[in-house]
Amino acid sequence: MIKKTVPVLVKKAILKAAKLNKVAPYNVTTSMFWEVAEDLKEWEIRKLGGVTGLRDSLFPSDKASNTQPRAKKFKPITKKLESFTVHGVELAKLFKEAKLSKDEVFRVVVQPDTHVPNEDKEAVSVFCNFLKSYKPHGLINLGDFMEMGSVSHWGTNGNKFTDEAKQARAVLKNIGDAAGSQCIFKRYLIGNHEDWLNQYFAEKTPELGDLEELGTSLKFESLLGLKDLGYRTIPLNEILQVGTAHFIHGYYTGRTHAKTHLDVFGVNIYYGHLHDVQSYSGVSVKGMHEAMSLGCLCKLNANFLKGKPNNWSHAFGIYEFRIDGSYTRYVPIIIDGQFSFNGKIFKA
Repeated sequence: MIKKTVPVLVKKAILKAAKLNKVAPYNVTTSMFWEVAEDLKEWEIRKLGGVTGLRDSLFPSDKASNTQPRAKKFKPITKKLESFTVHGVELAKLFKEAKLSKDEVFRVVVQPDTHVPNEDKEAVSVFCNFLKSYKPHGLINLGDFMEMGSVSHWGTNGNKFTDEAKQARAVLKNIGDAAGSQCIFKRYLIGNHEDWLNQYFAEKTPELGDLEELGTSLKFESLLGLKDLGYRTIPLNEILQVGTAHFIHGYYTGRTHAKTHLDVFGVNIYYGHLHDVQSYSGVSVKGMHEAMSLGCLCKLNANFLKGKPNNWSHAFGIYEFRIDGSYTRYVPIIIDGQFSFNGKIFKA
């Protein structure tokens, strides 16, 4: 199949699914899409940004921009990495806002999957203790911060979403408080678990129509109050770029997922989603690059694993950016609620 014809077939399938399910095209879910998709393969769709990514690109909601928290001080730079949307920011402006000289570093902490209310209490506690000491200028949440079991497309857990959201807000506020007032740059990458909420409303309550026409929204970022907590959101399967580092929730799985991420993206890229710590580096005419998964802060014995051994690790990312965009990264591994950094032991 000629690559450029894939978006045409995708658009046709989305319109067909919308008509069949009596929903707007931008409310077509992945399951609706694959029920009617013909002559399309999953790997073709993934390379172009996934079903939801293509749907949002081809059929944006008329009022979608009103639900996205906008950075007050930093104008985002949007560009393309092949077919992927990349959200960037000028480091020089971040340095200026943080009142840093060109010889200092802009400190960023990256938080991987936490899955509240299934977060590991000790891992989150020592993470917050580190934030208080390190005083980062930036905080990046890689998504899947909430488990979203109440609206899971794998079967709901019987809990109320409101209760889960209240608990998640409290944890996220504690993390923000620990980061401190000097933390001027916050980004939240929507993960596949957060996207379950959007899928749930599209599938279960299409009769509600477009609530944004009434000045309200049932999207995850609105219900969790991310704007009030200082976060700007990055949609699912879109990329955040800071300097020469790129961040995404996580796109590929498998035993060699780091290699796959690097082979496909060809840039320094860091992600969550898999809950393990894995890295792969490679060289090309563009230079040396690496891909790395940054572990998790959730419980390591998830119910669906049923006690099976796994390679999940408690970890997170520390990035120190220089004004030219280069950086040094550290990935502390948390064991029994403690780790060391720069000669100091941090405990829960």
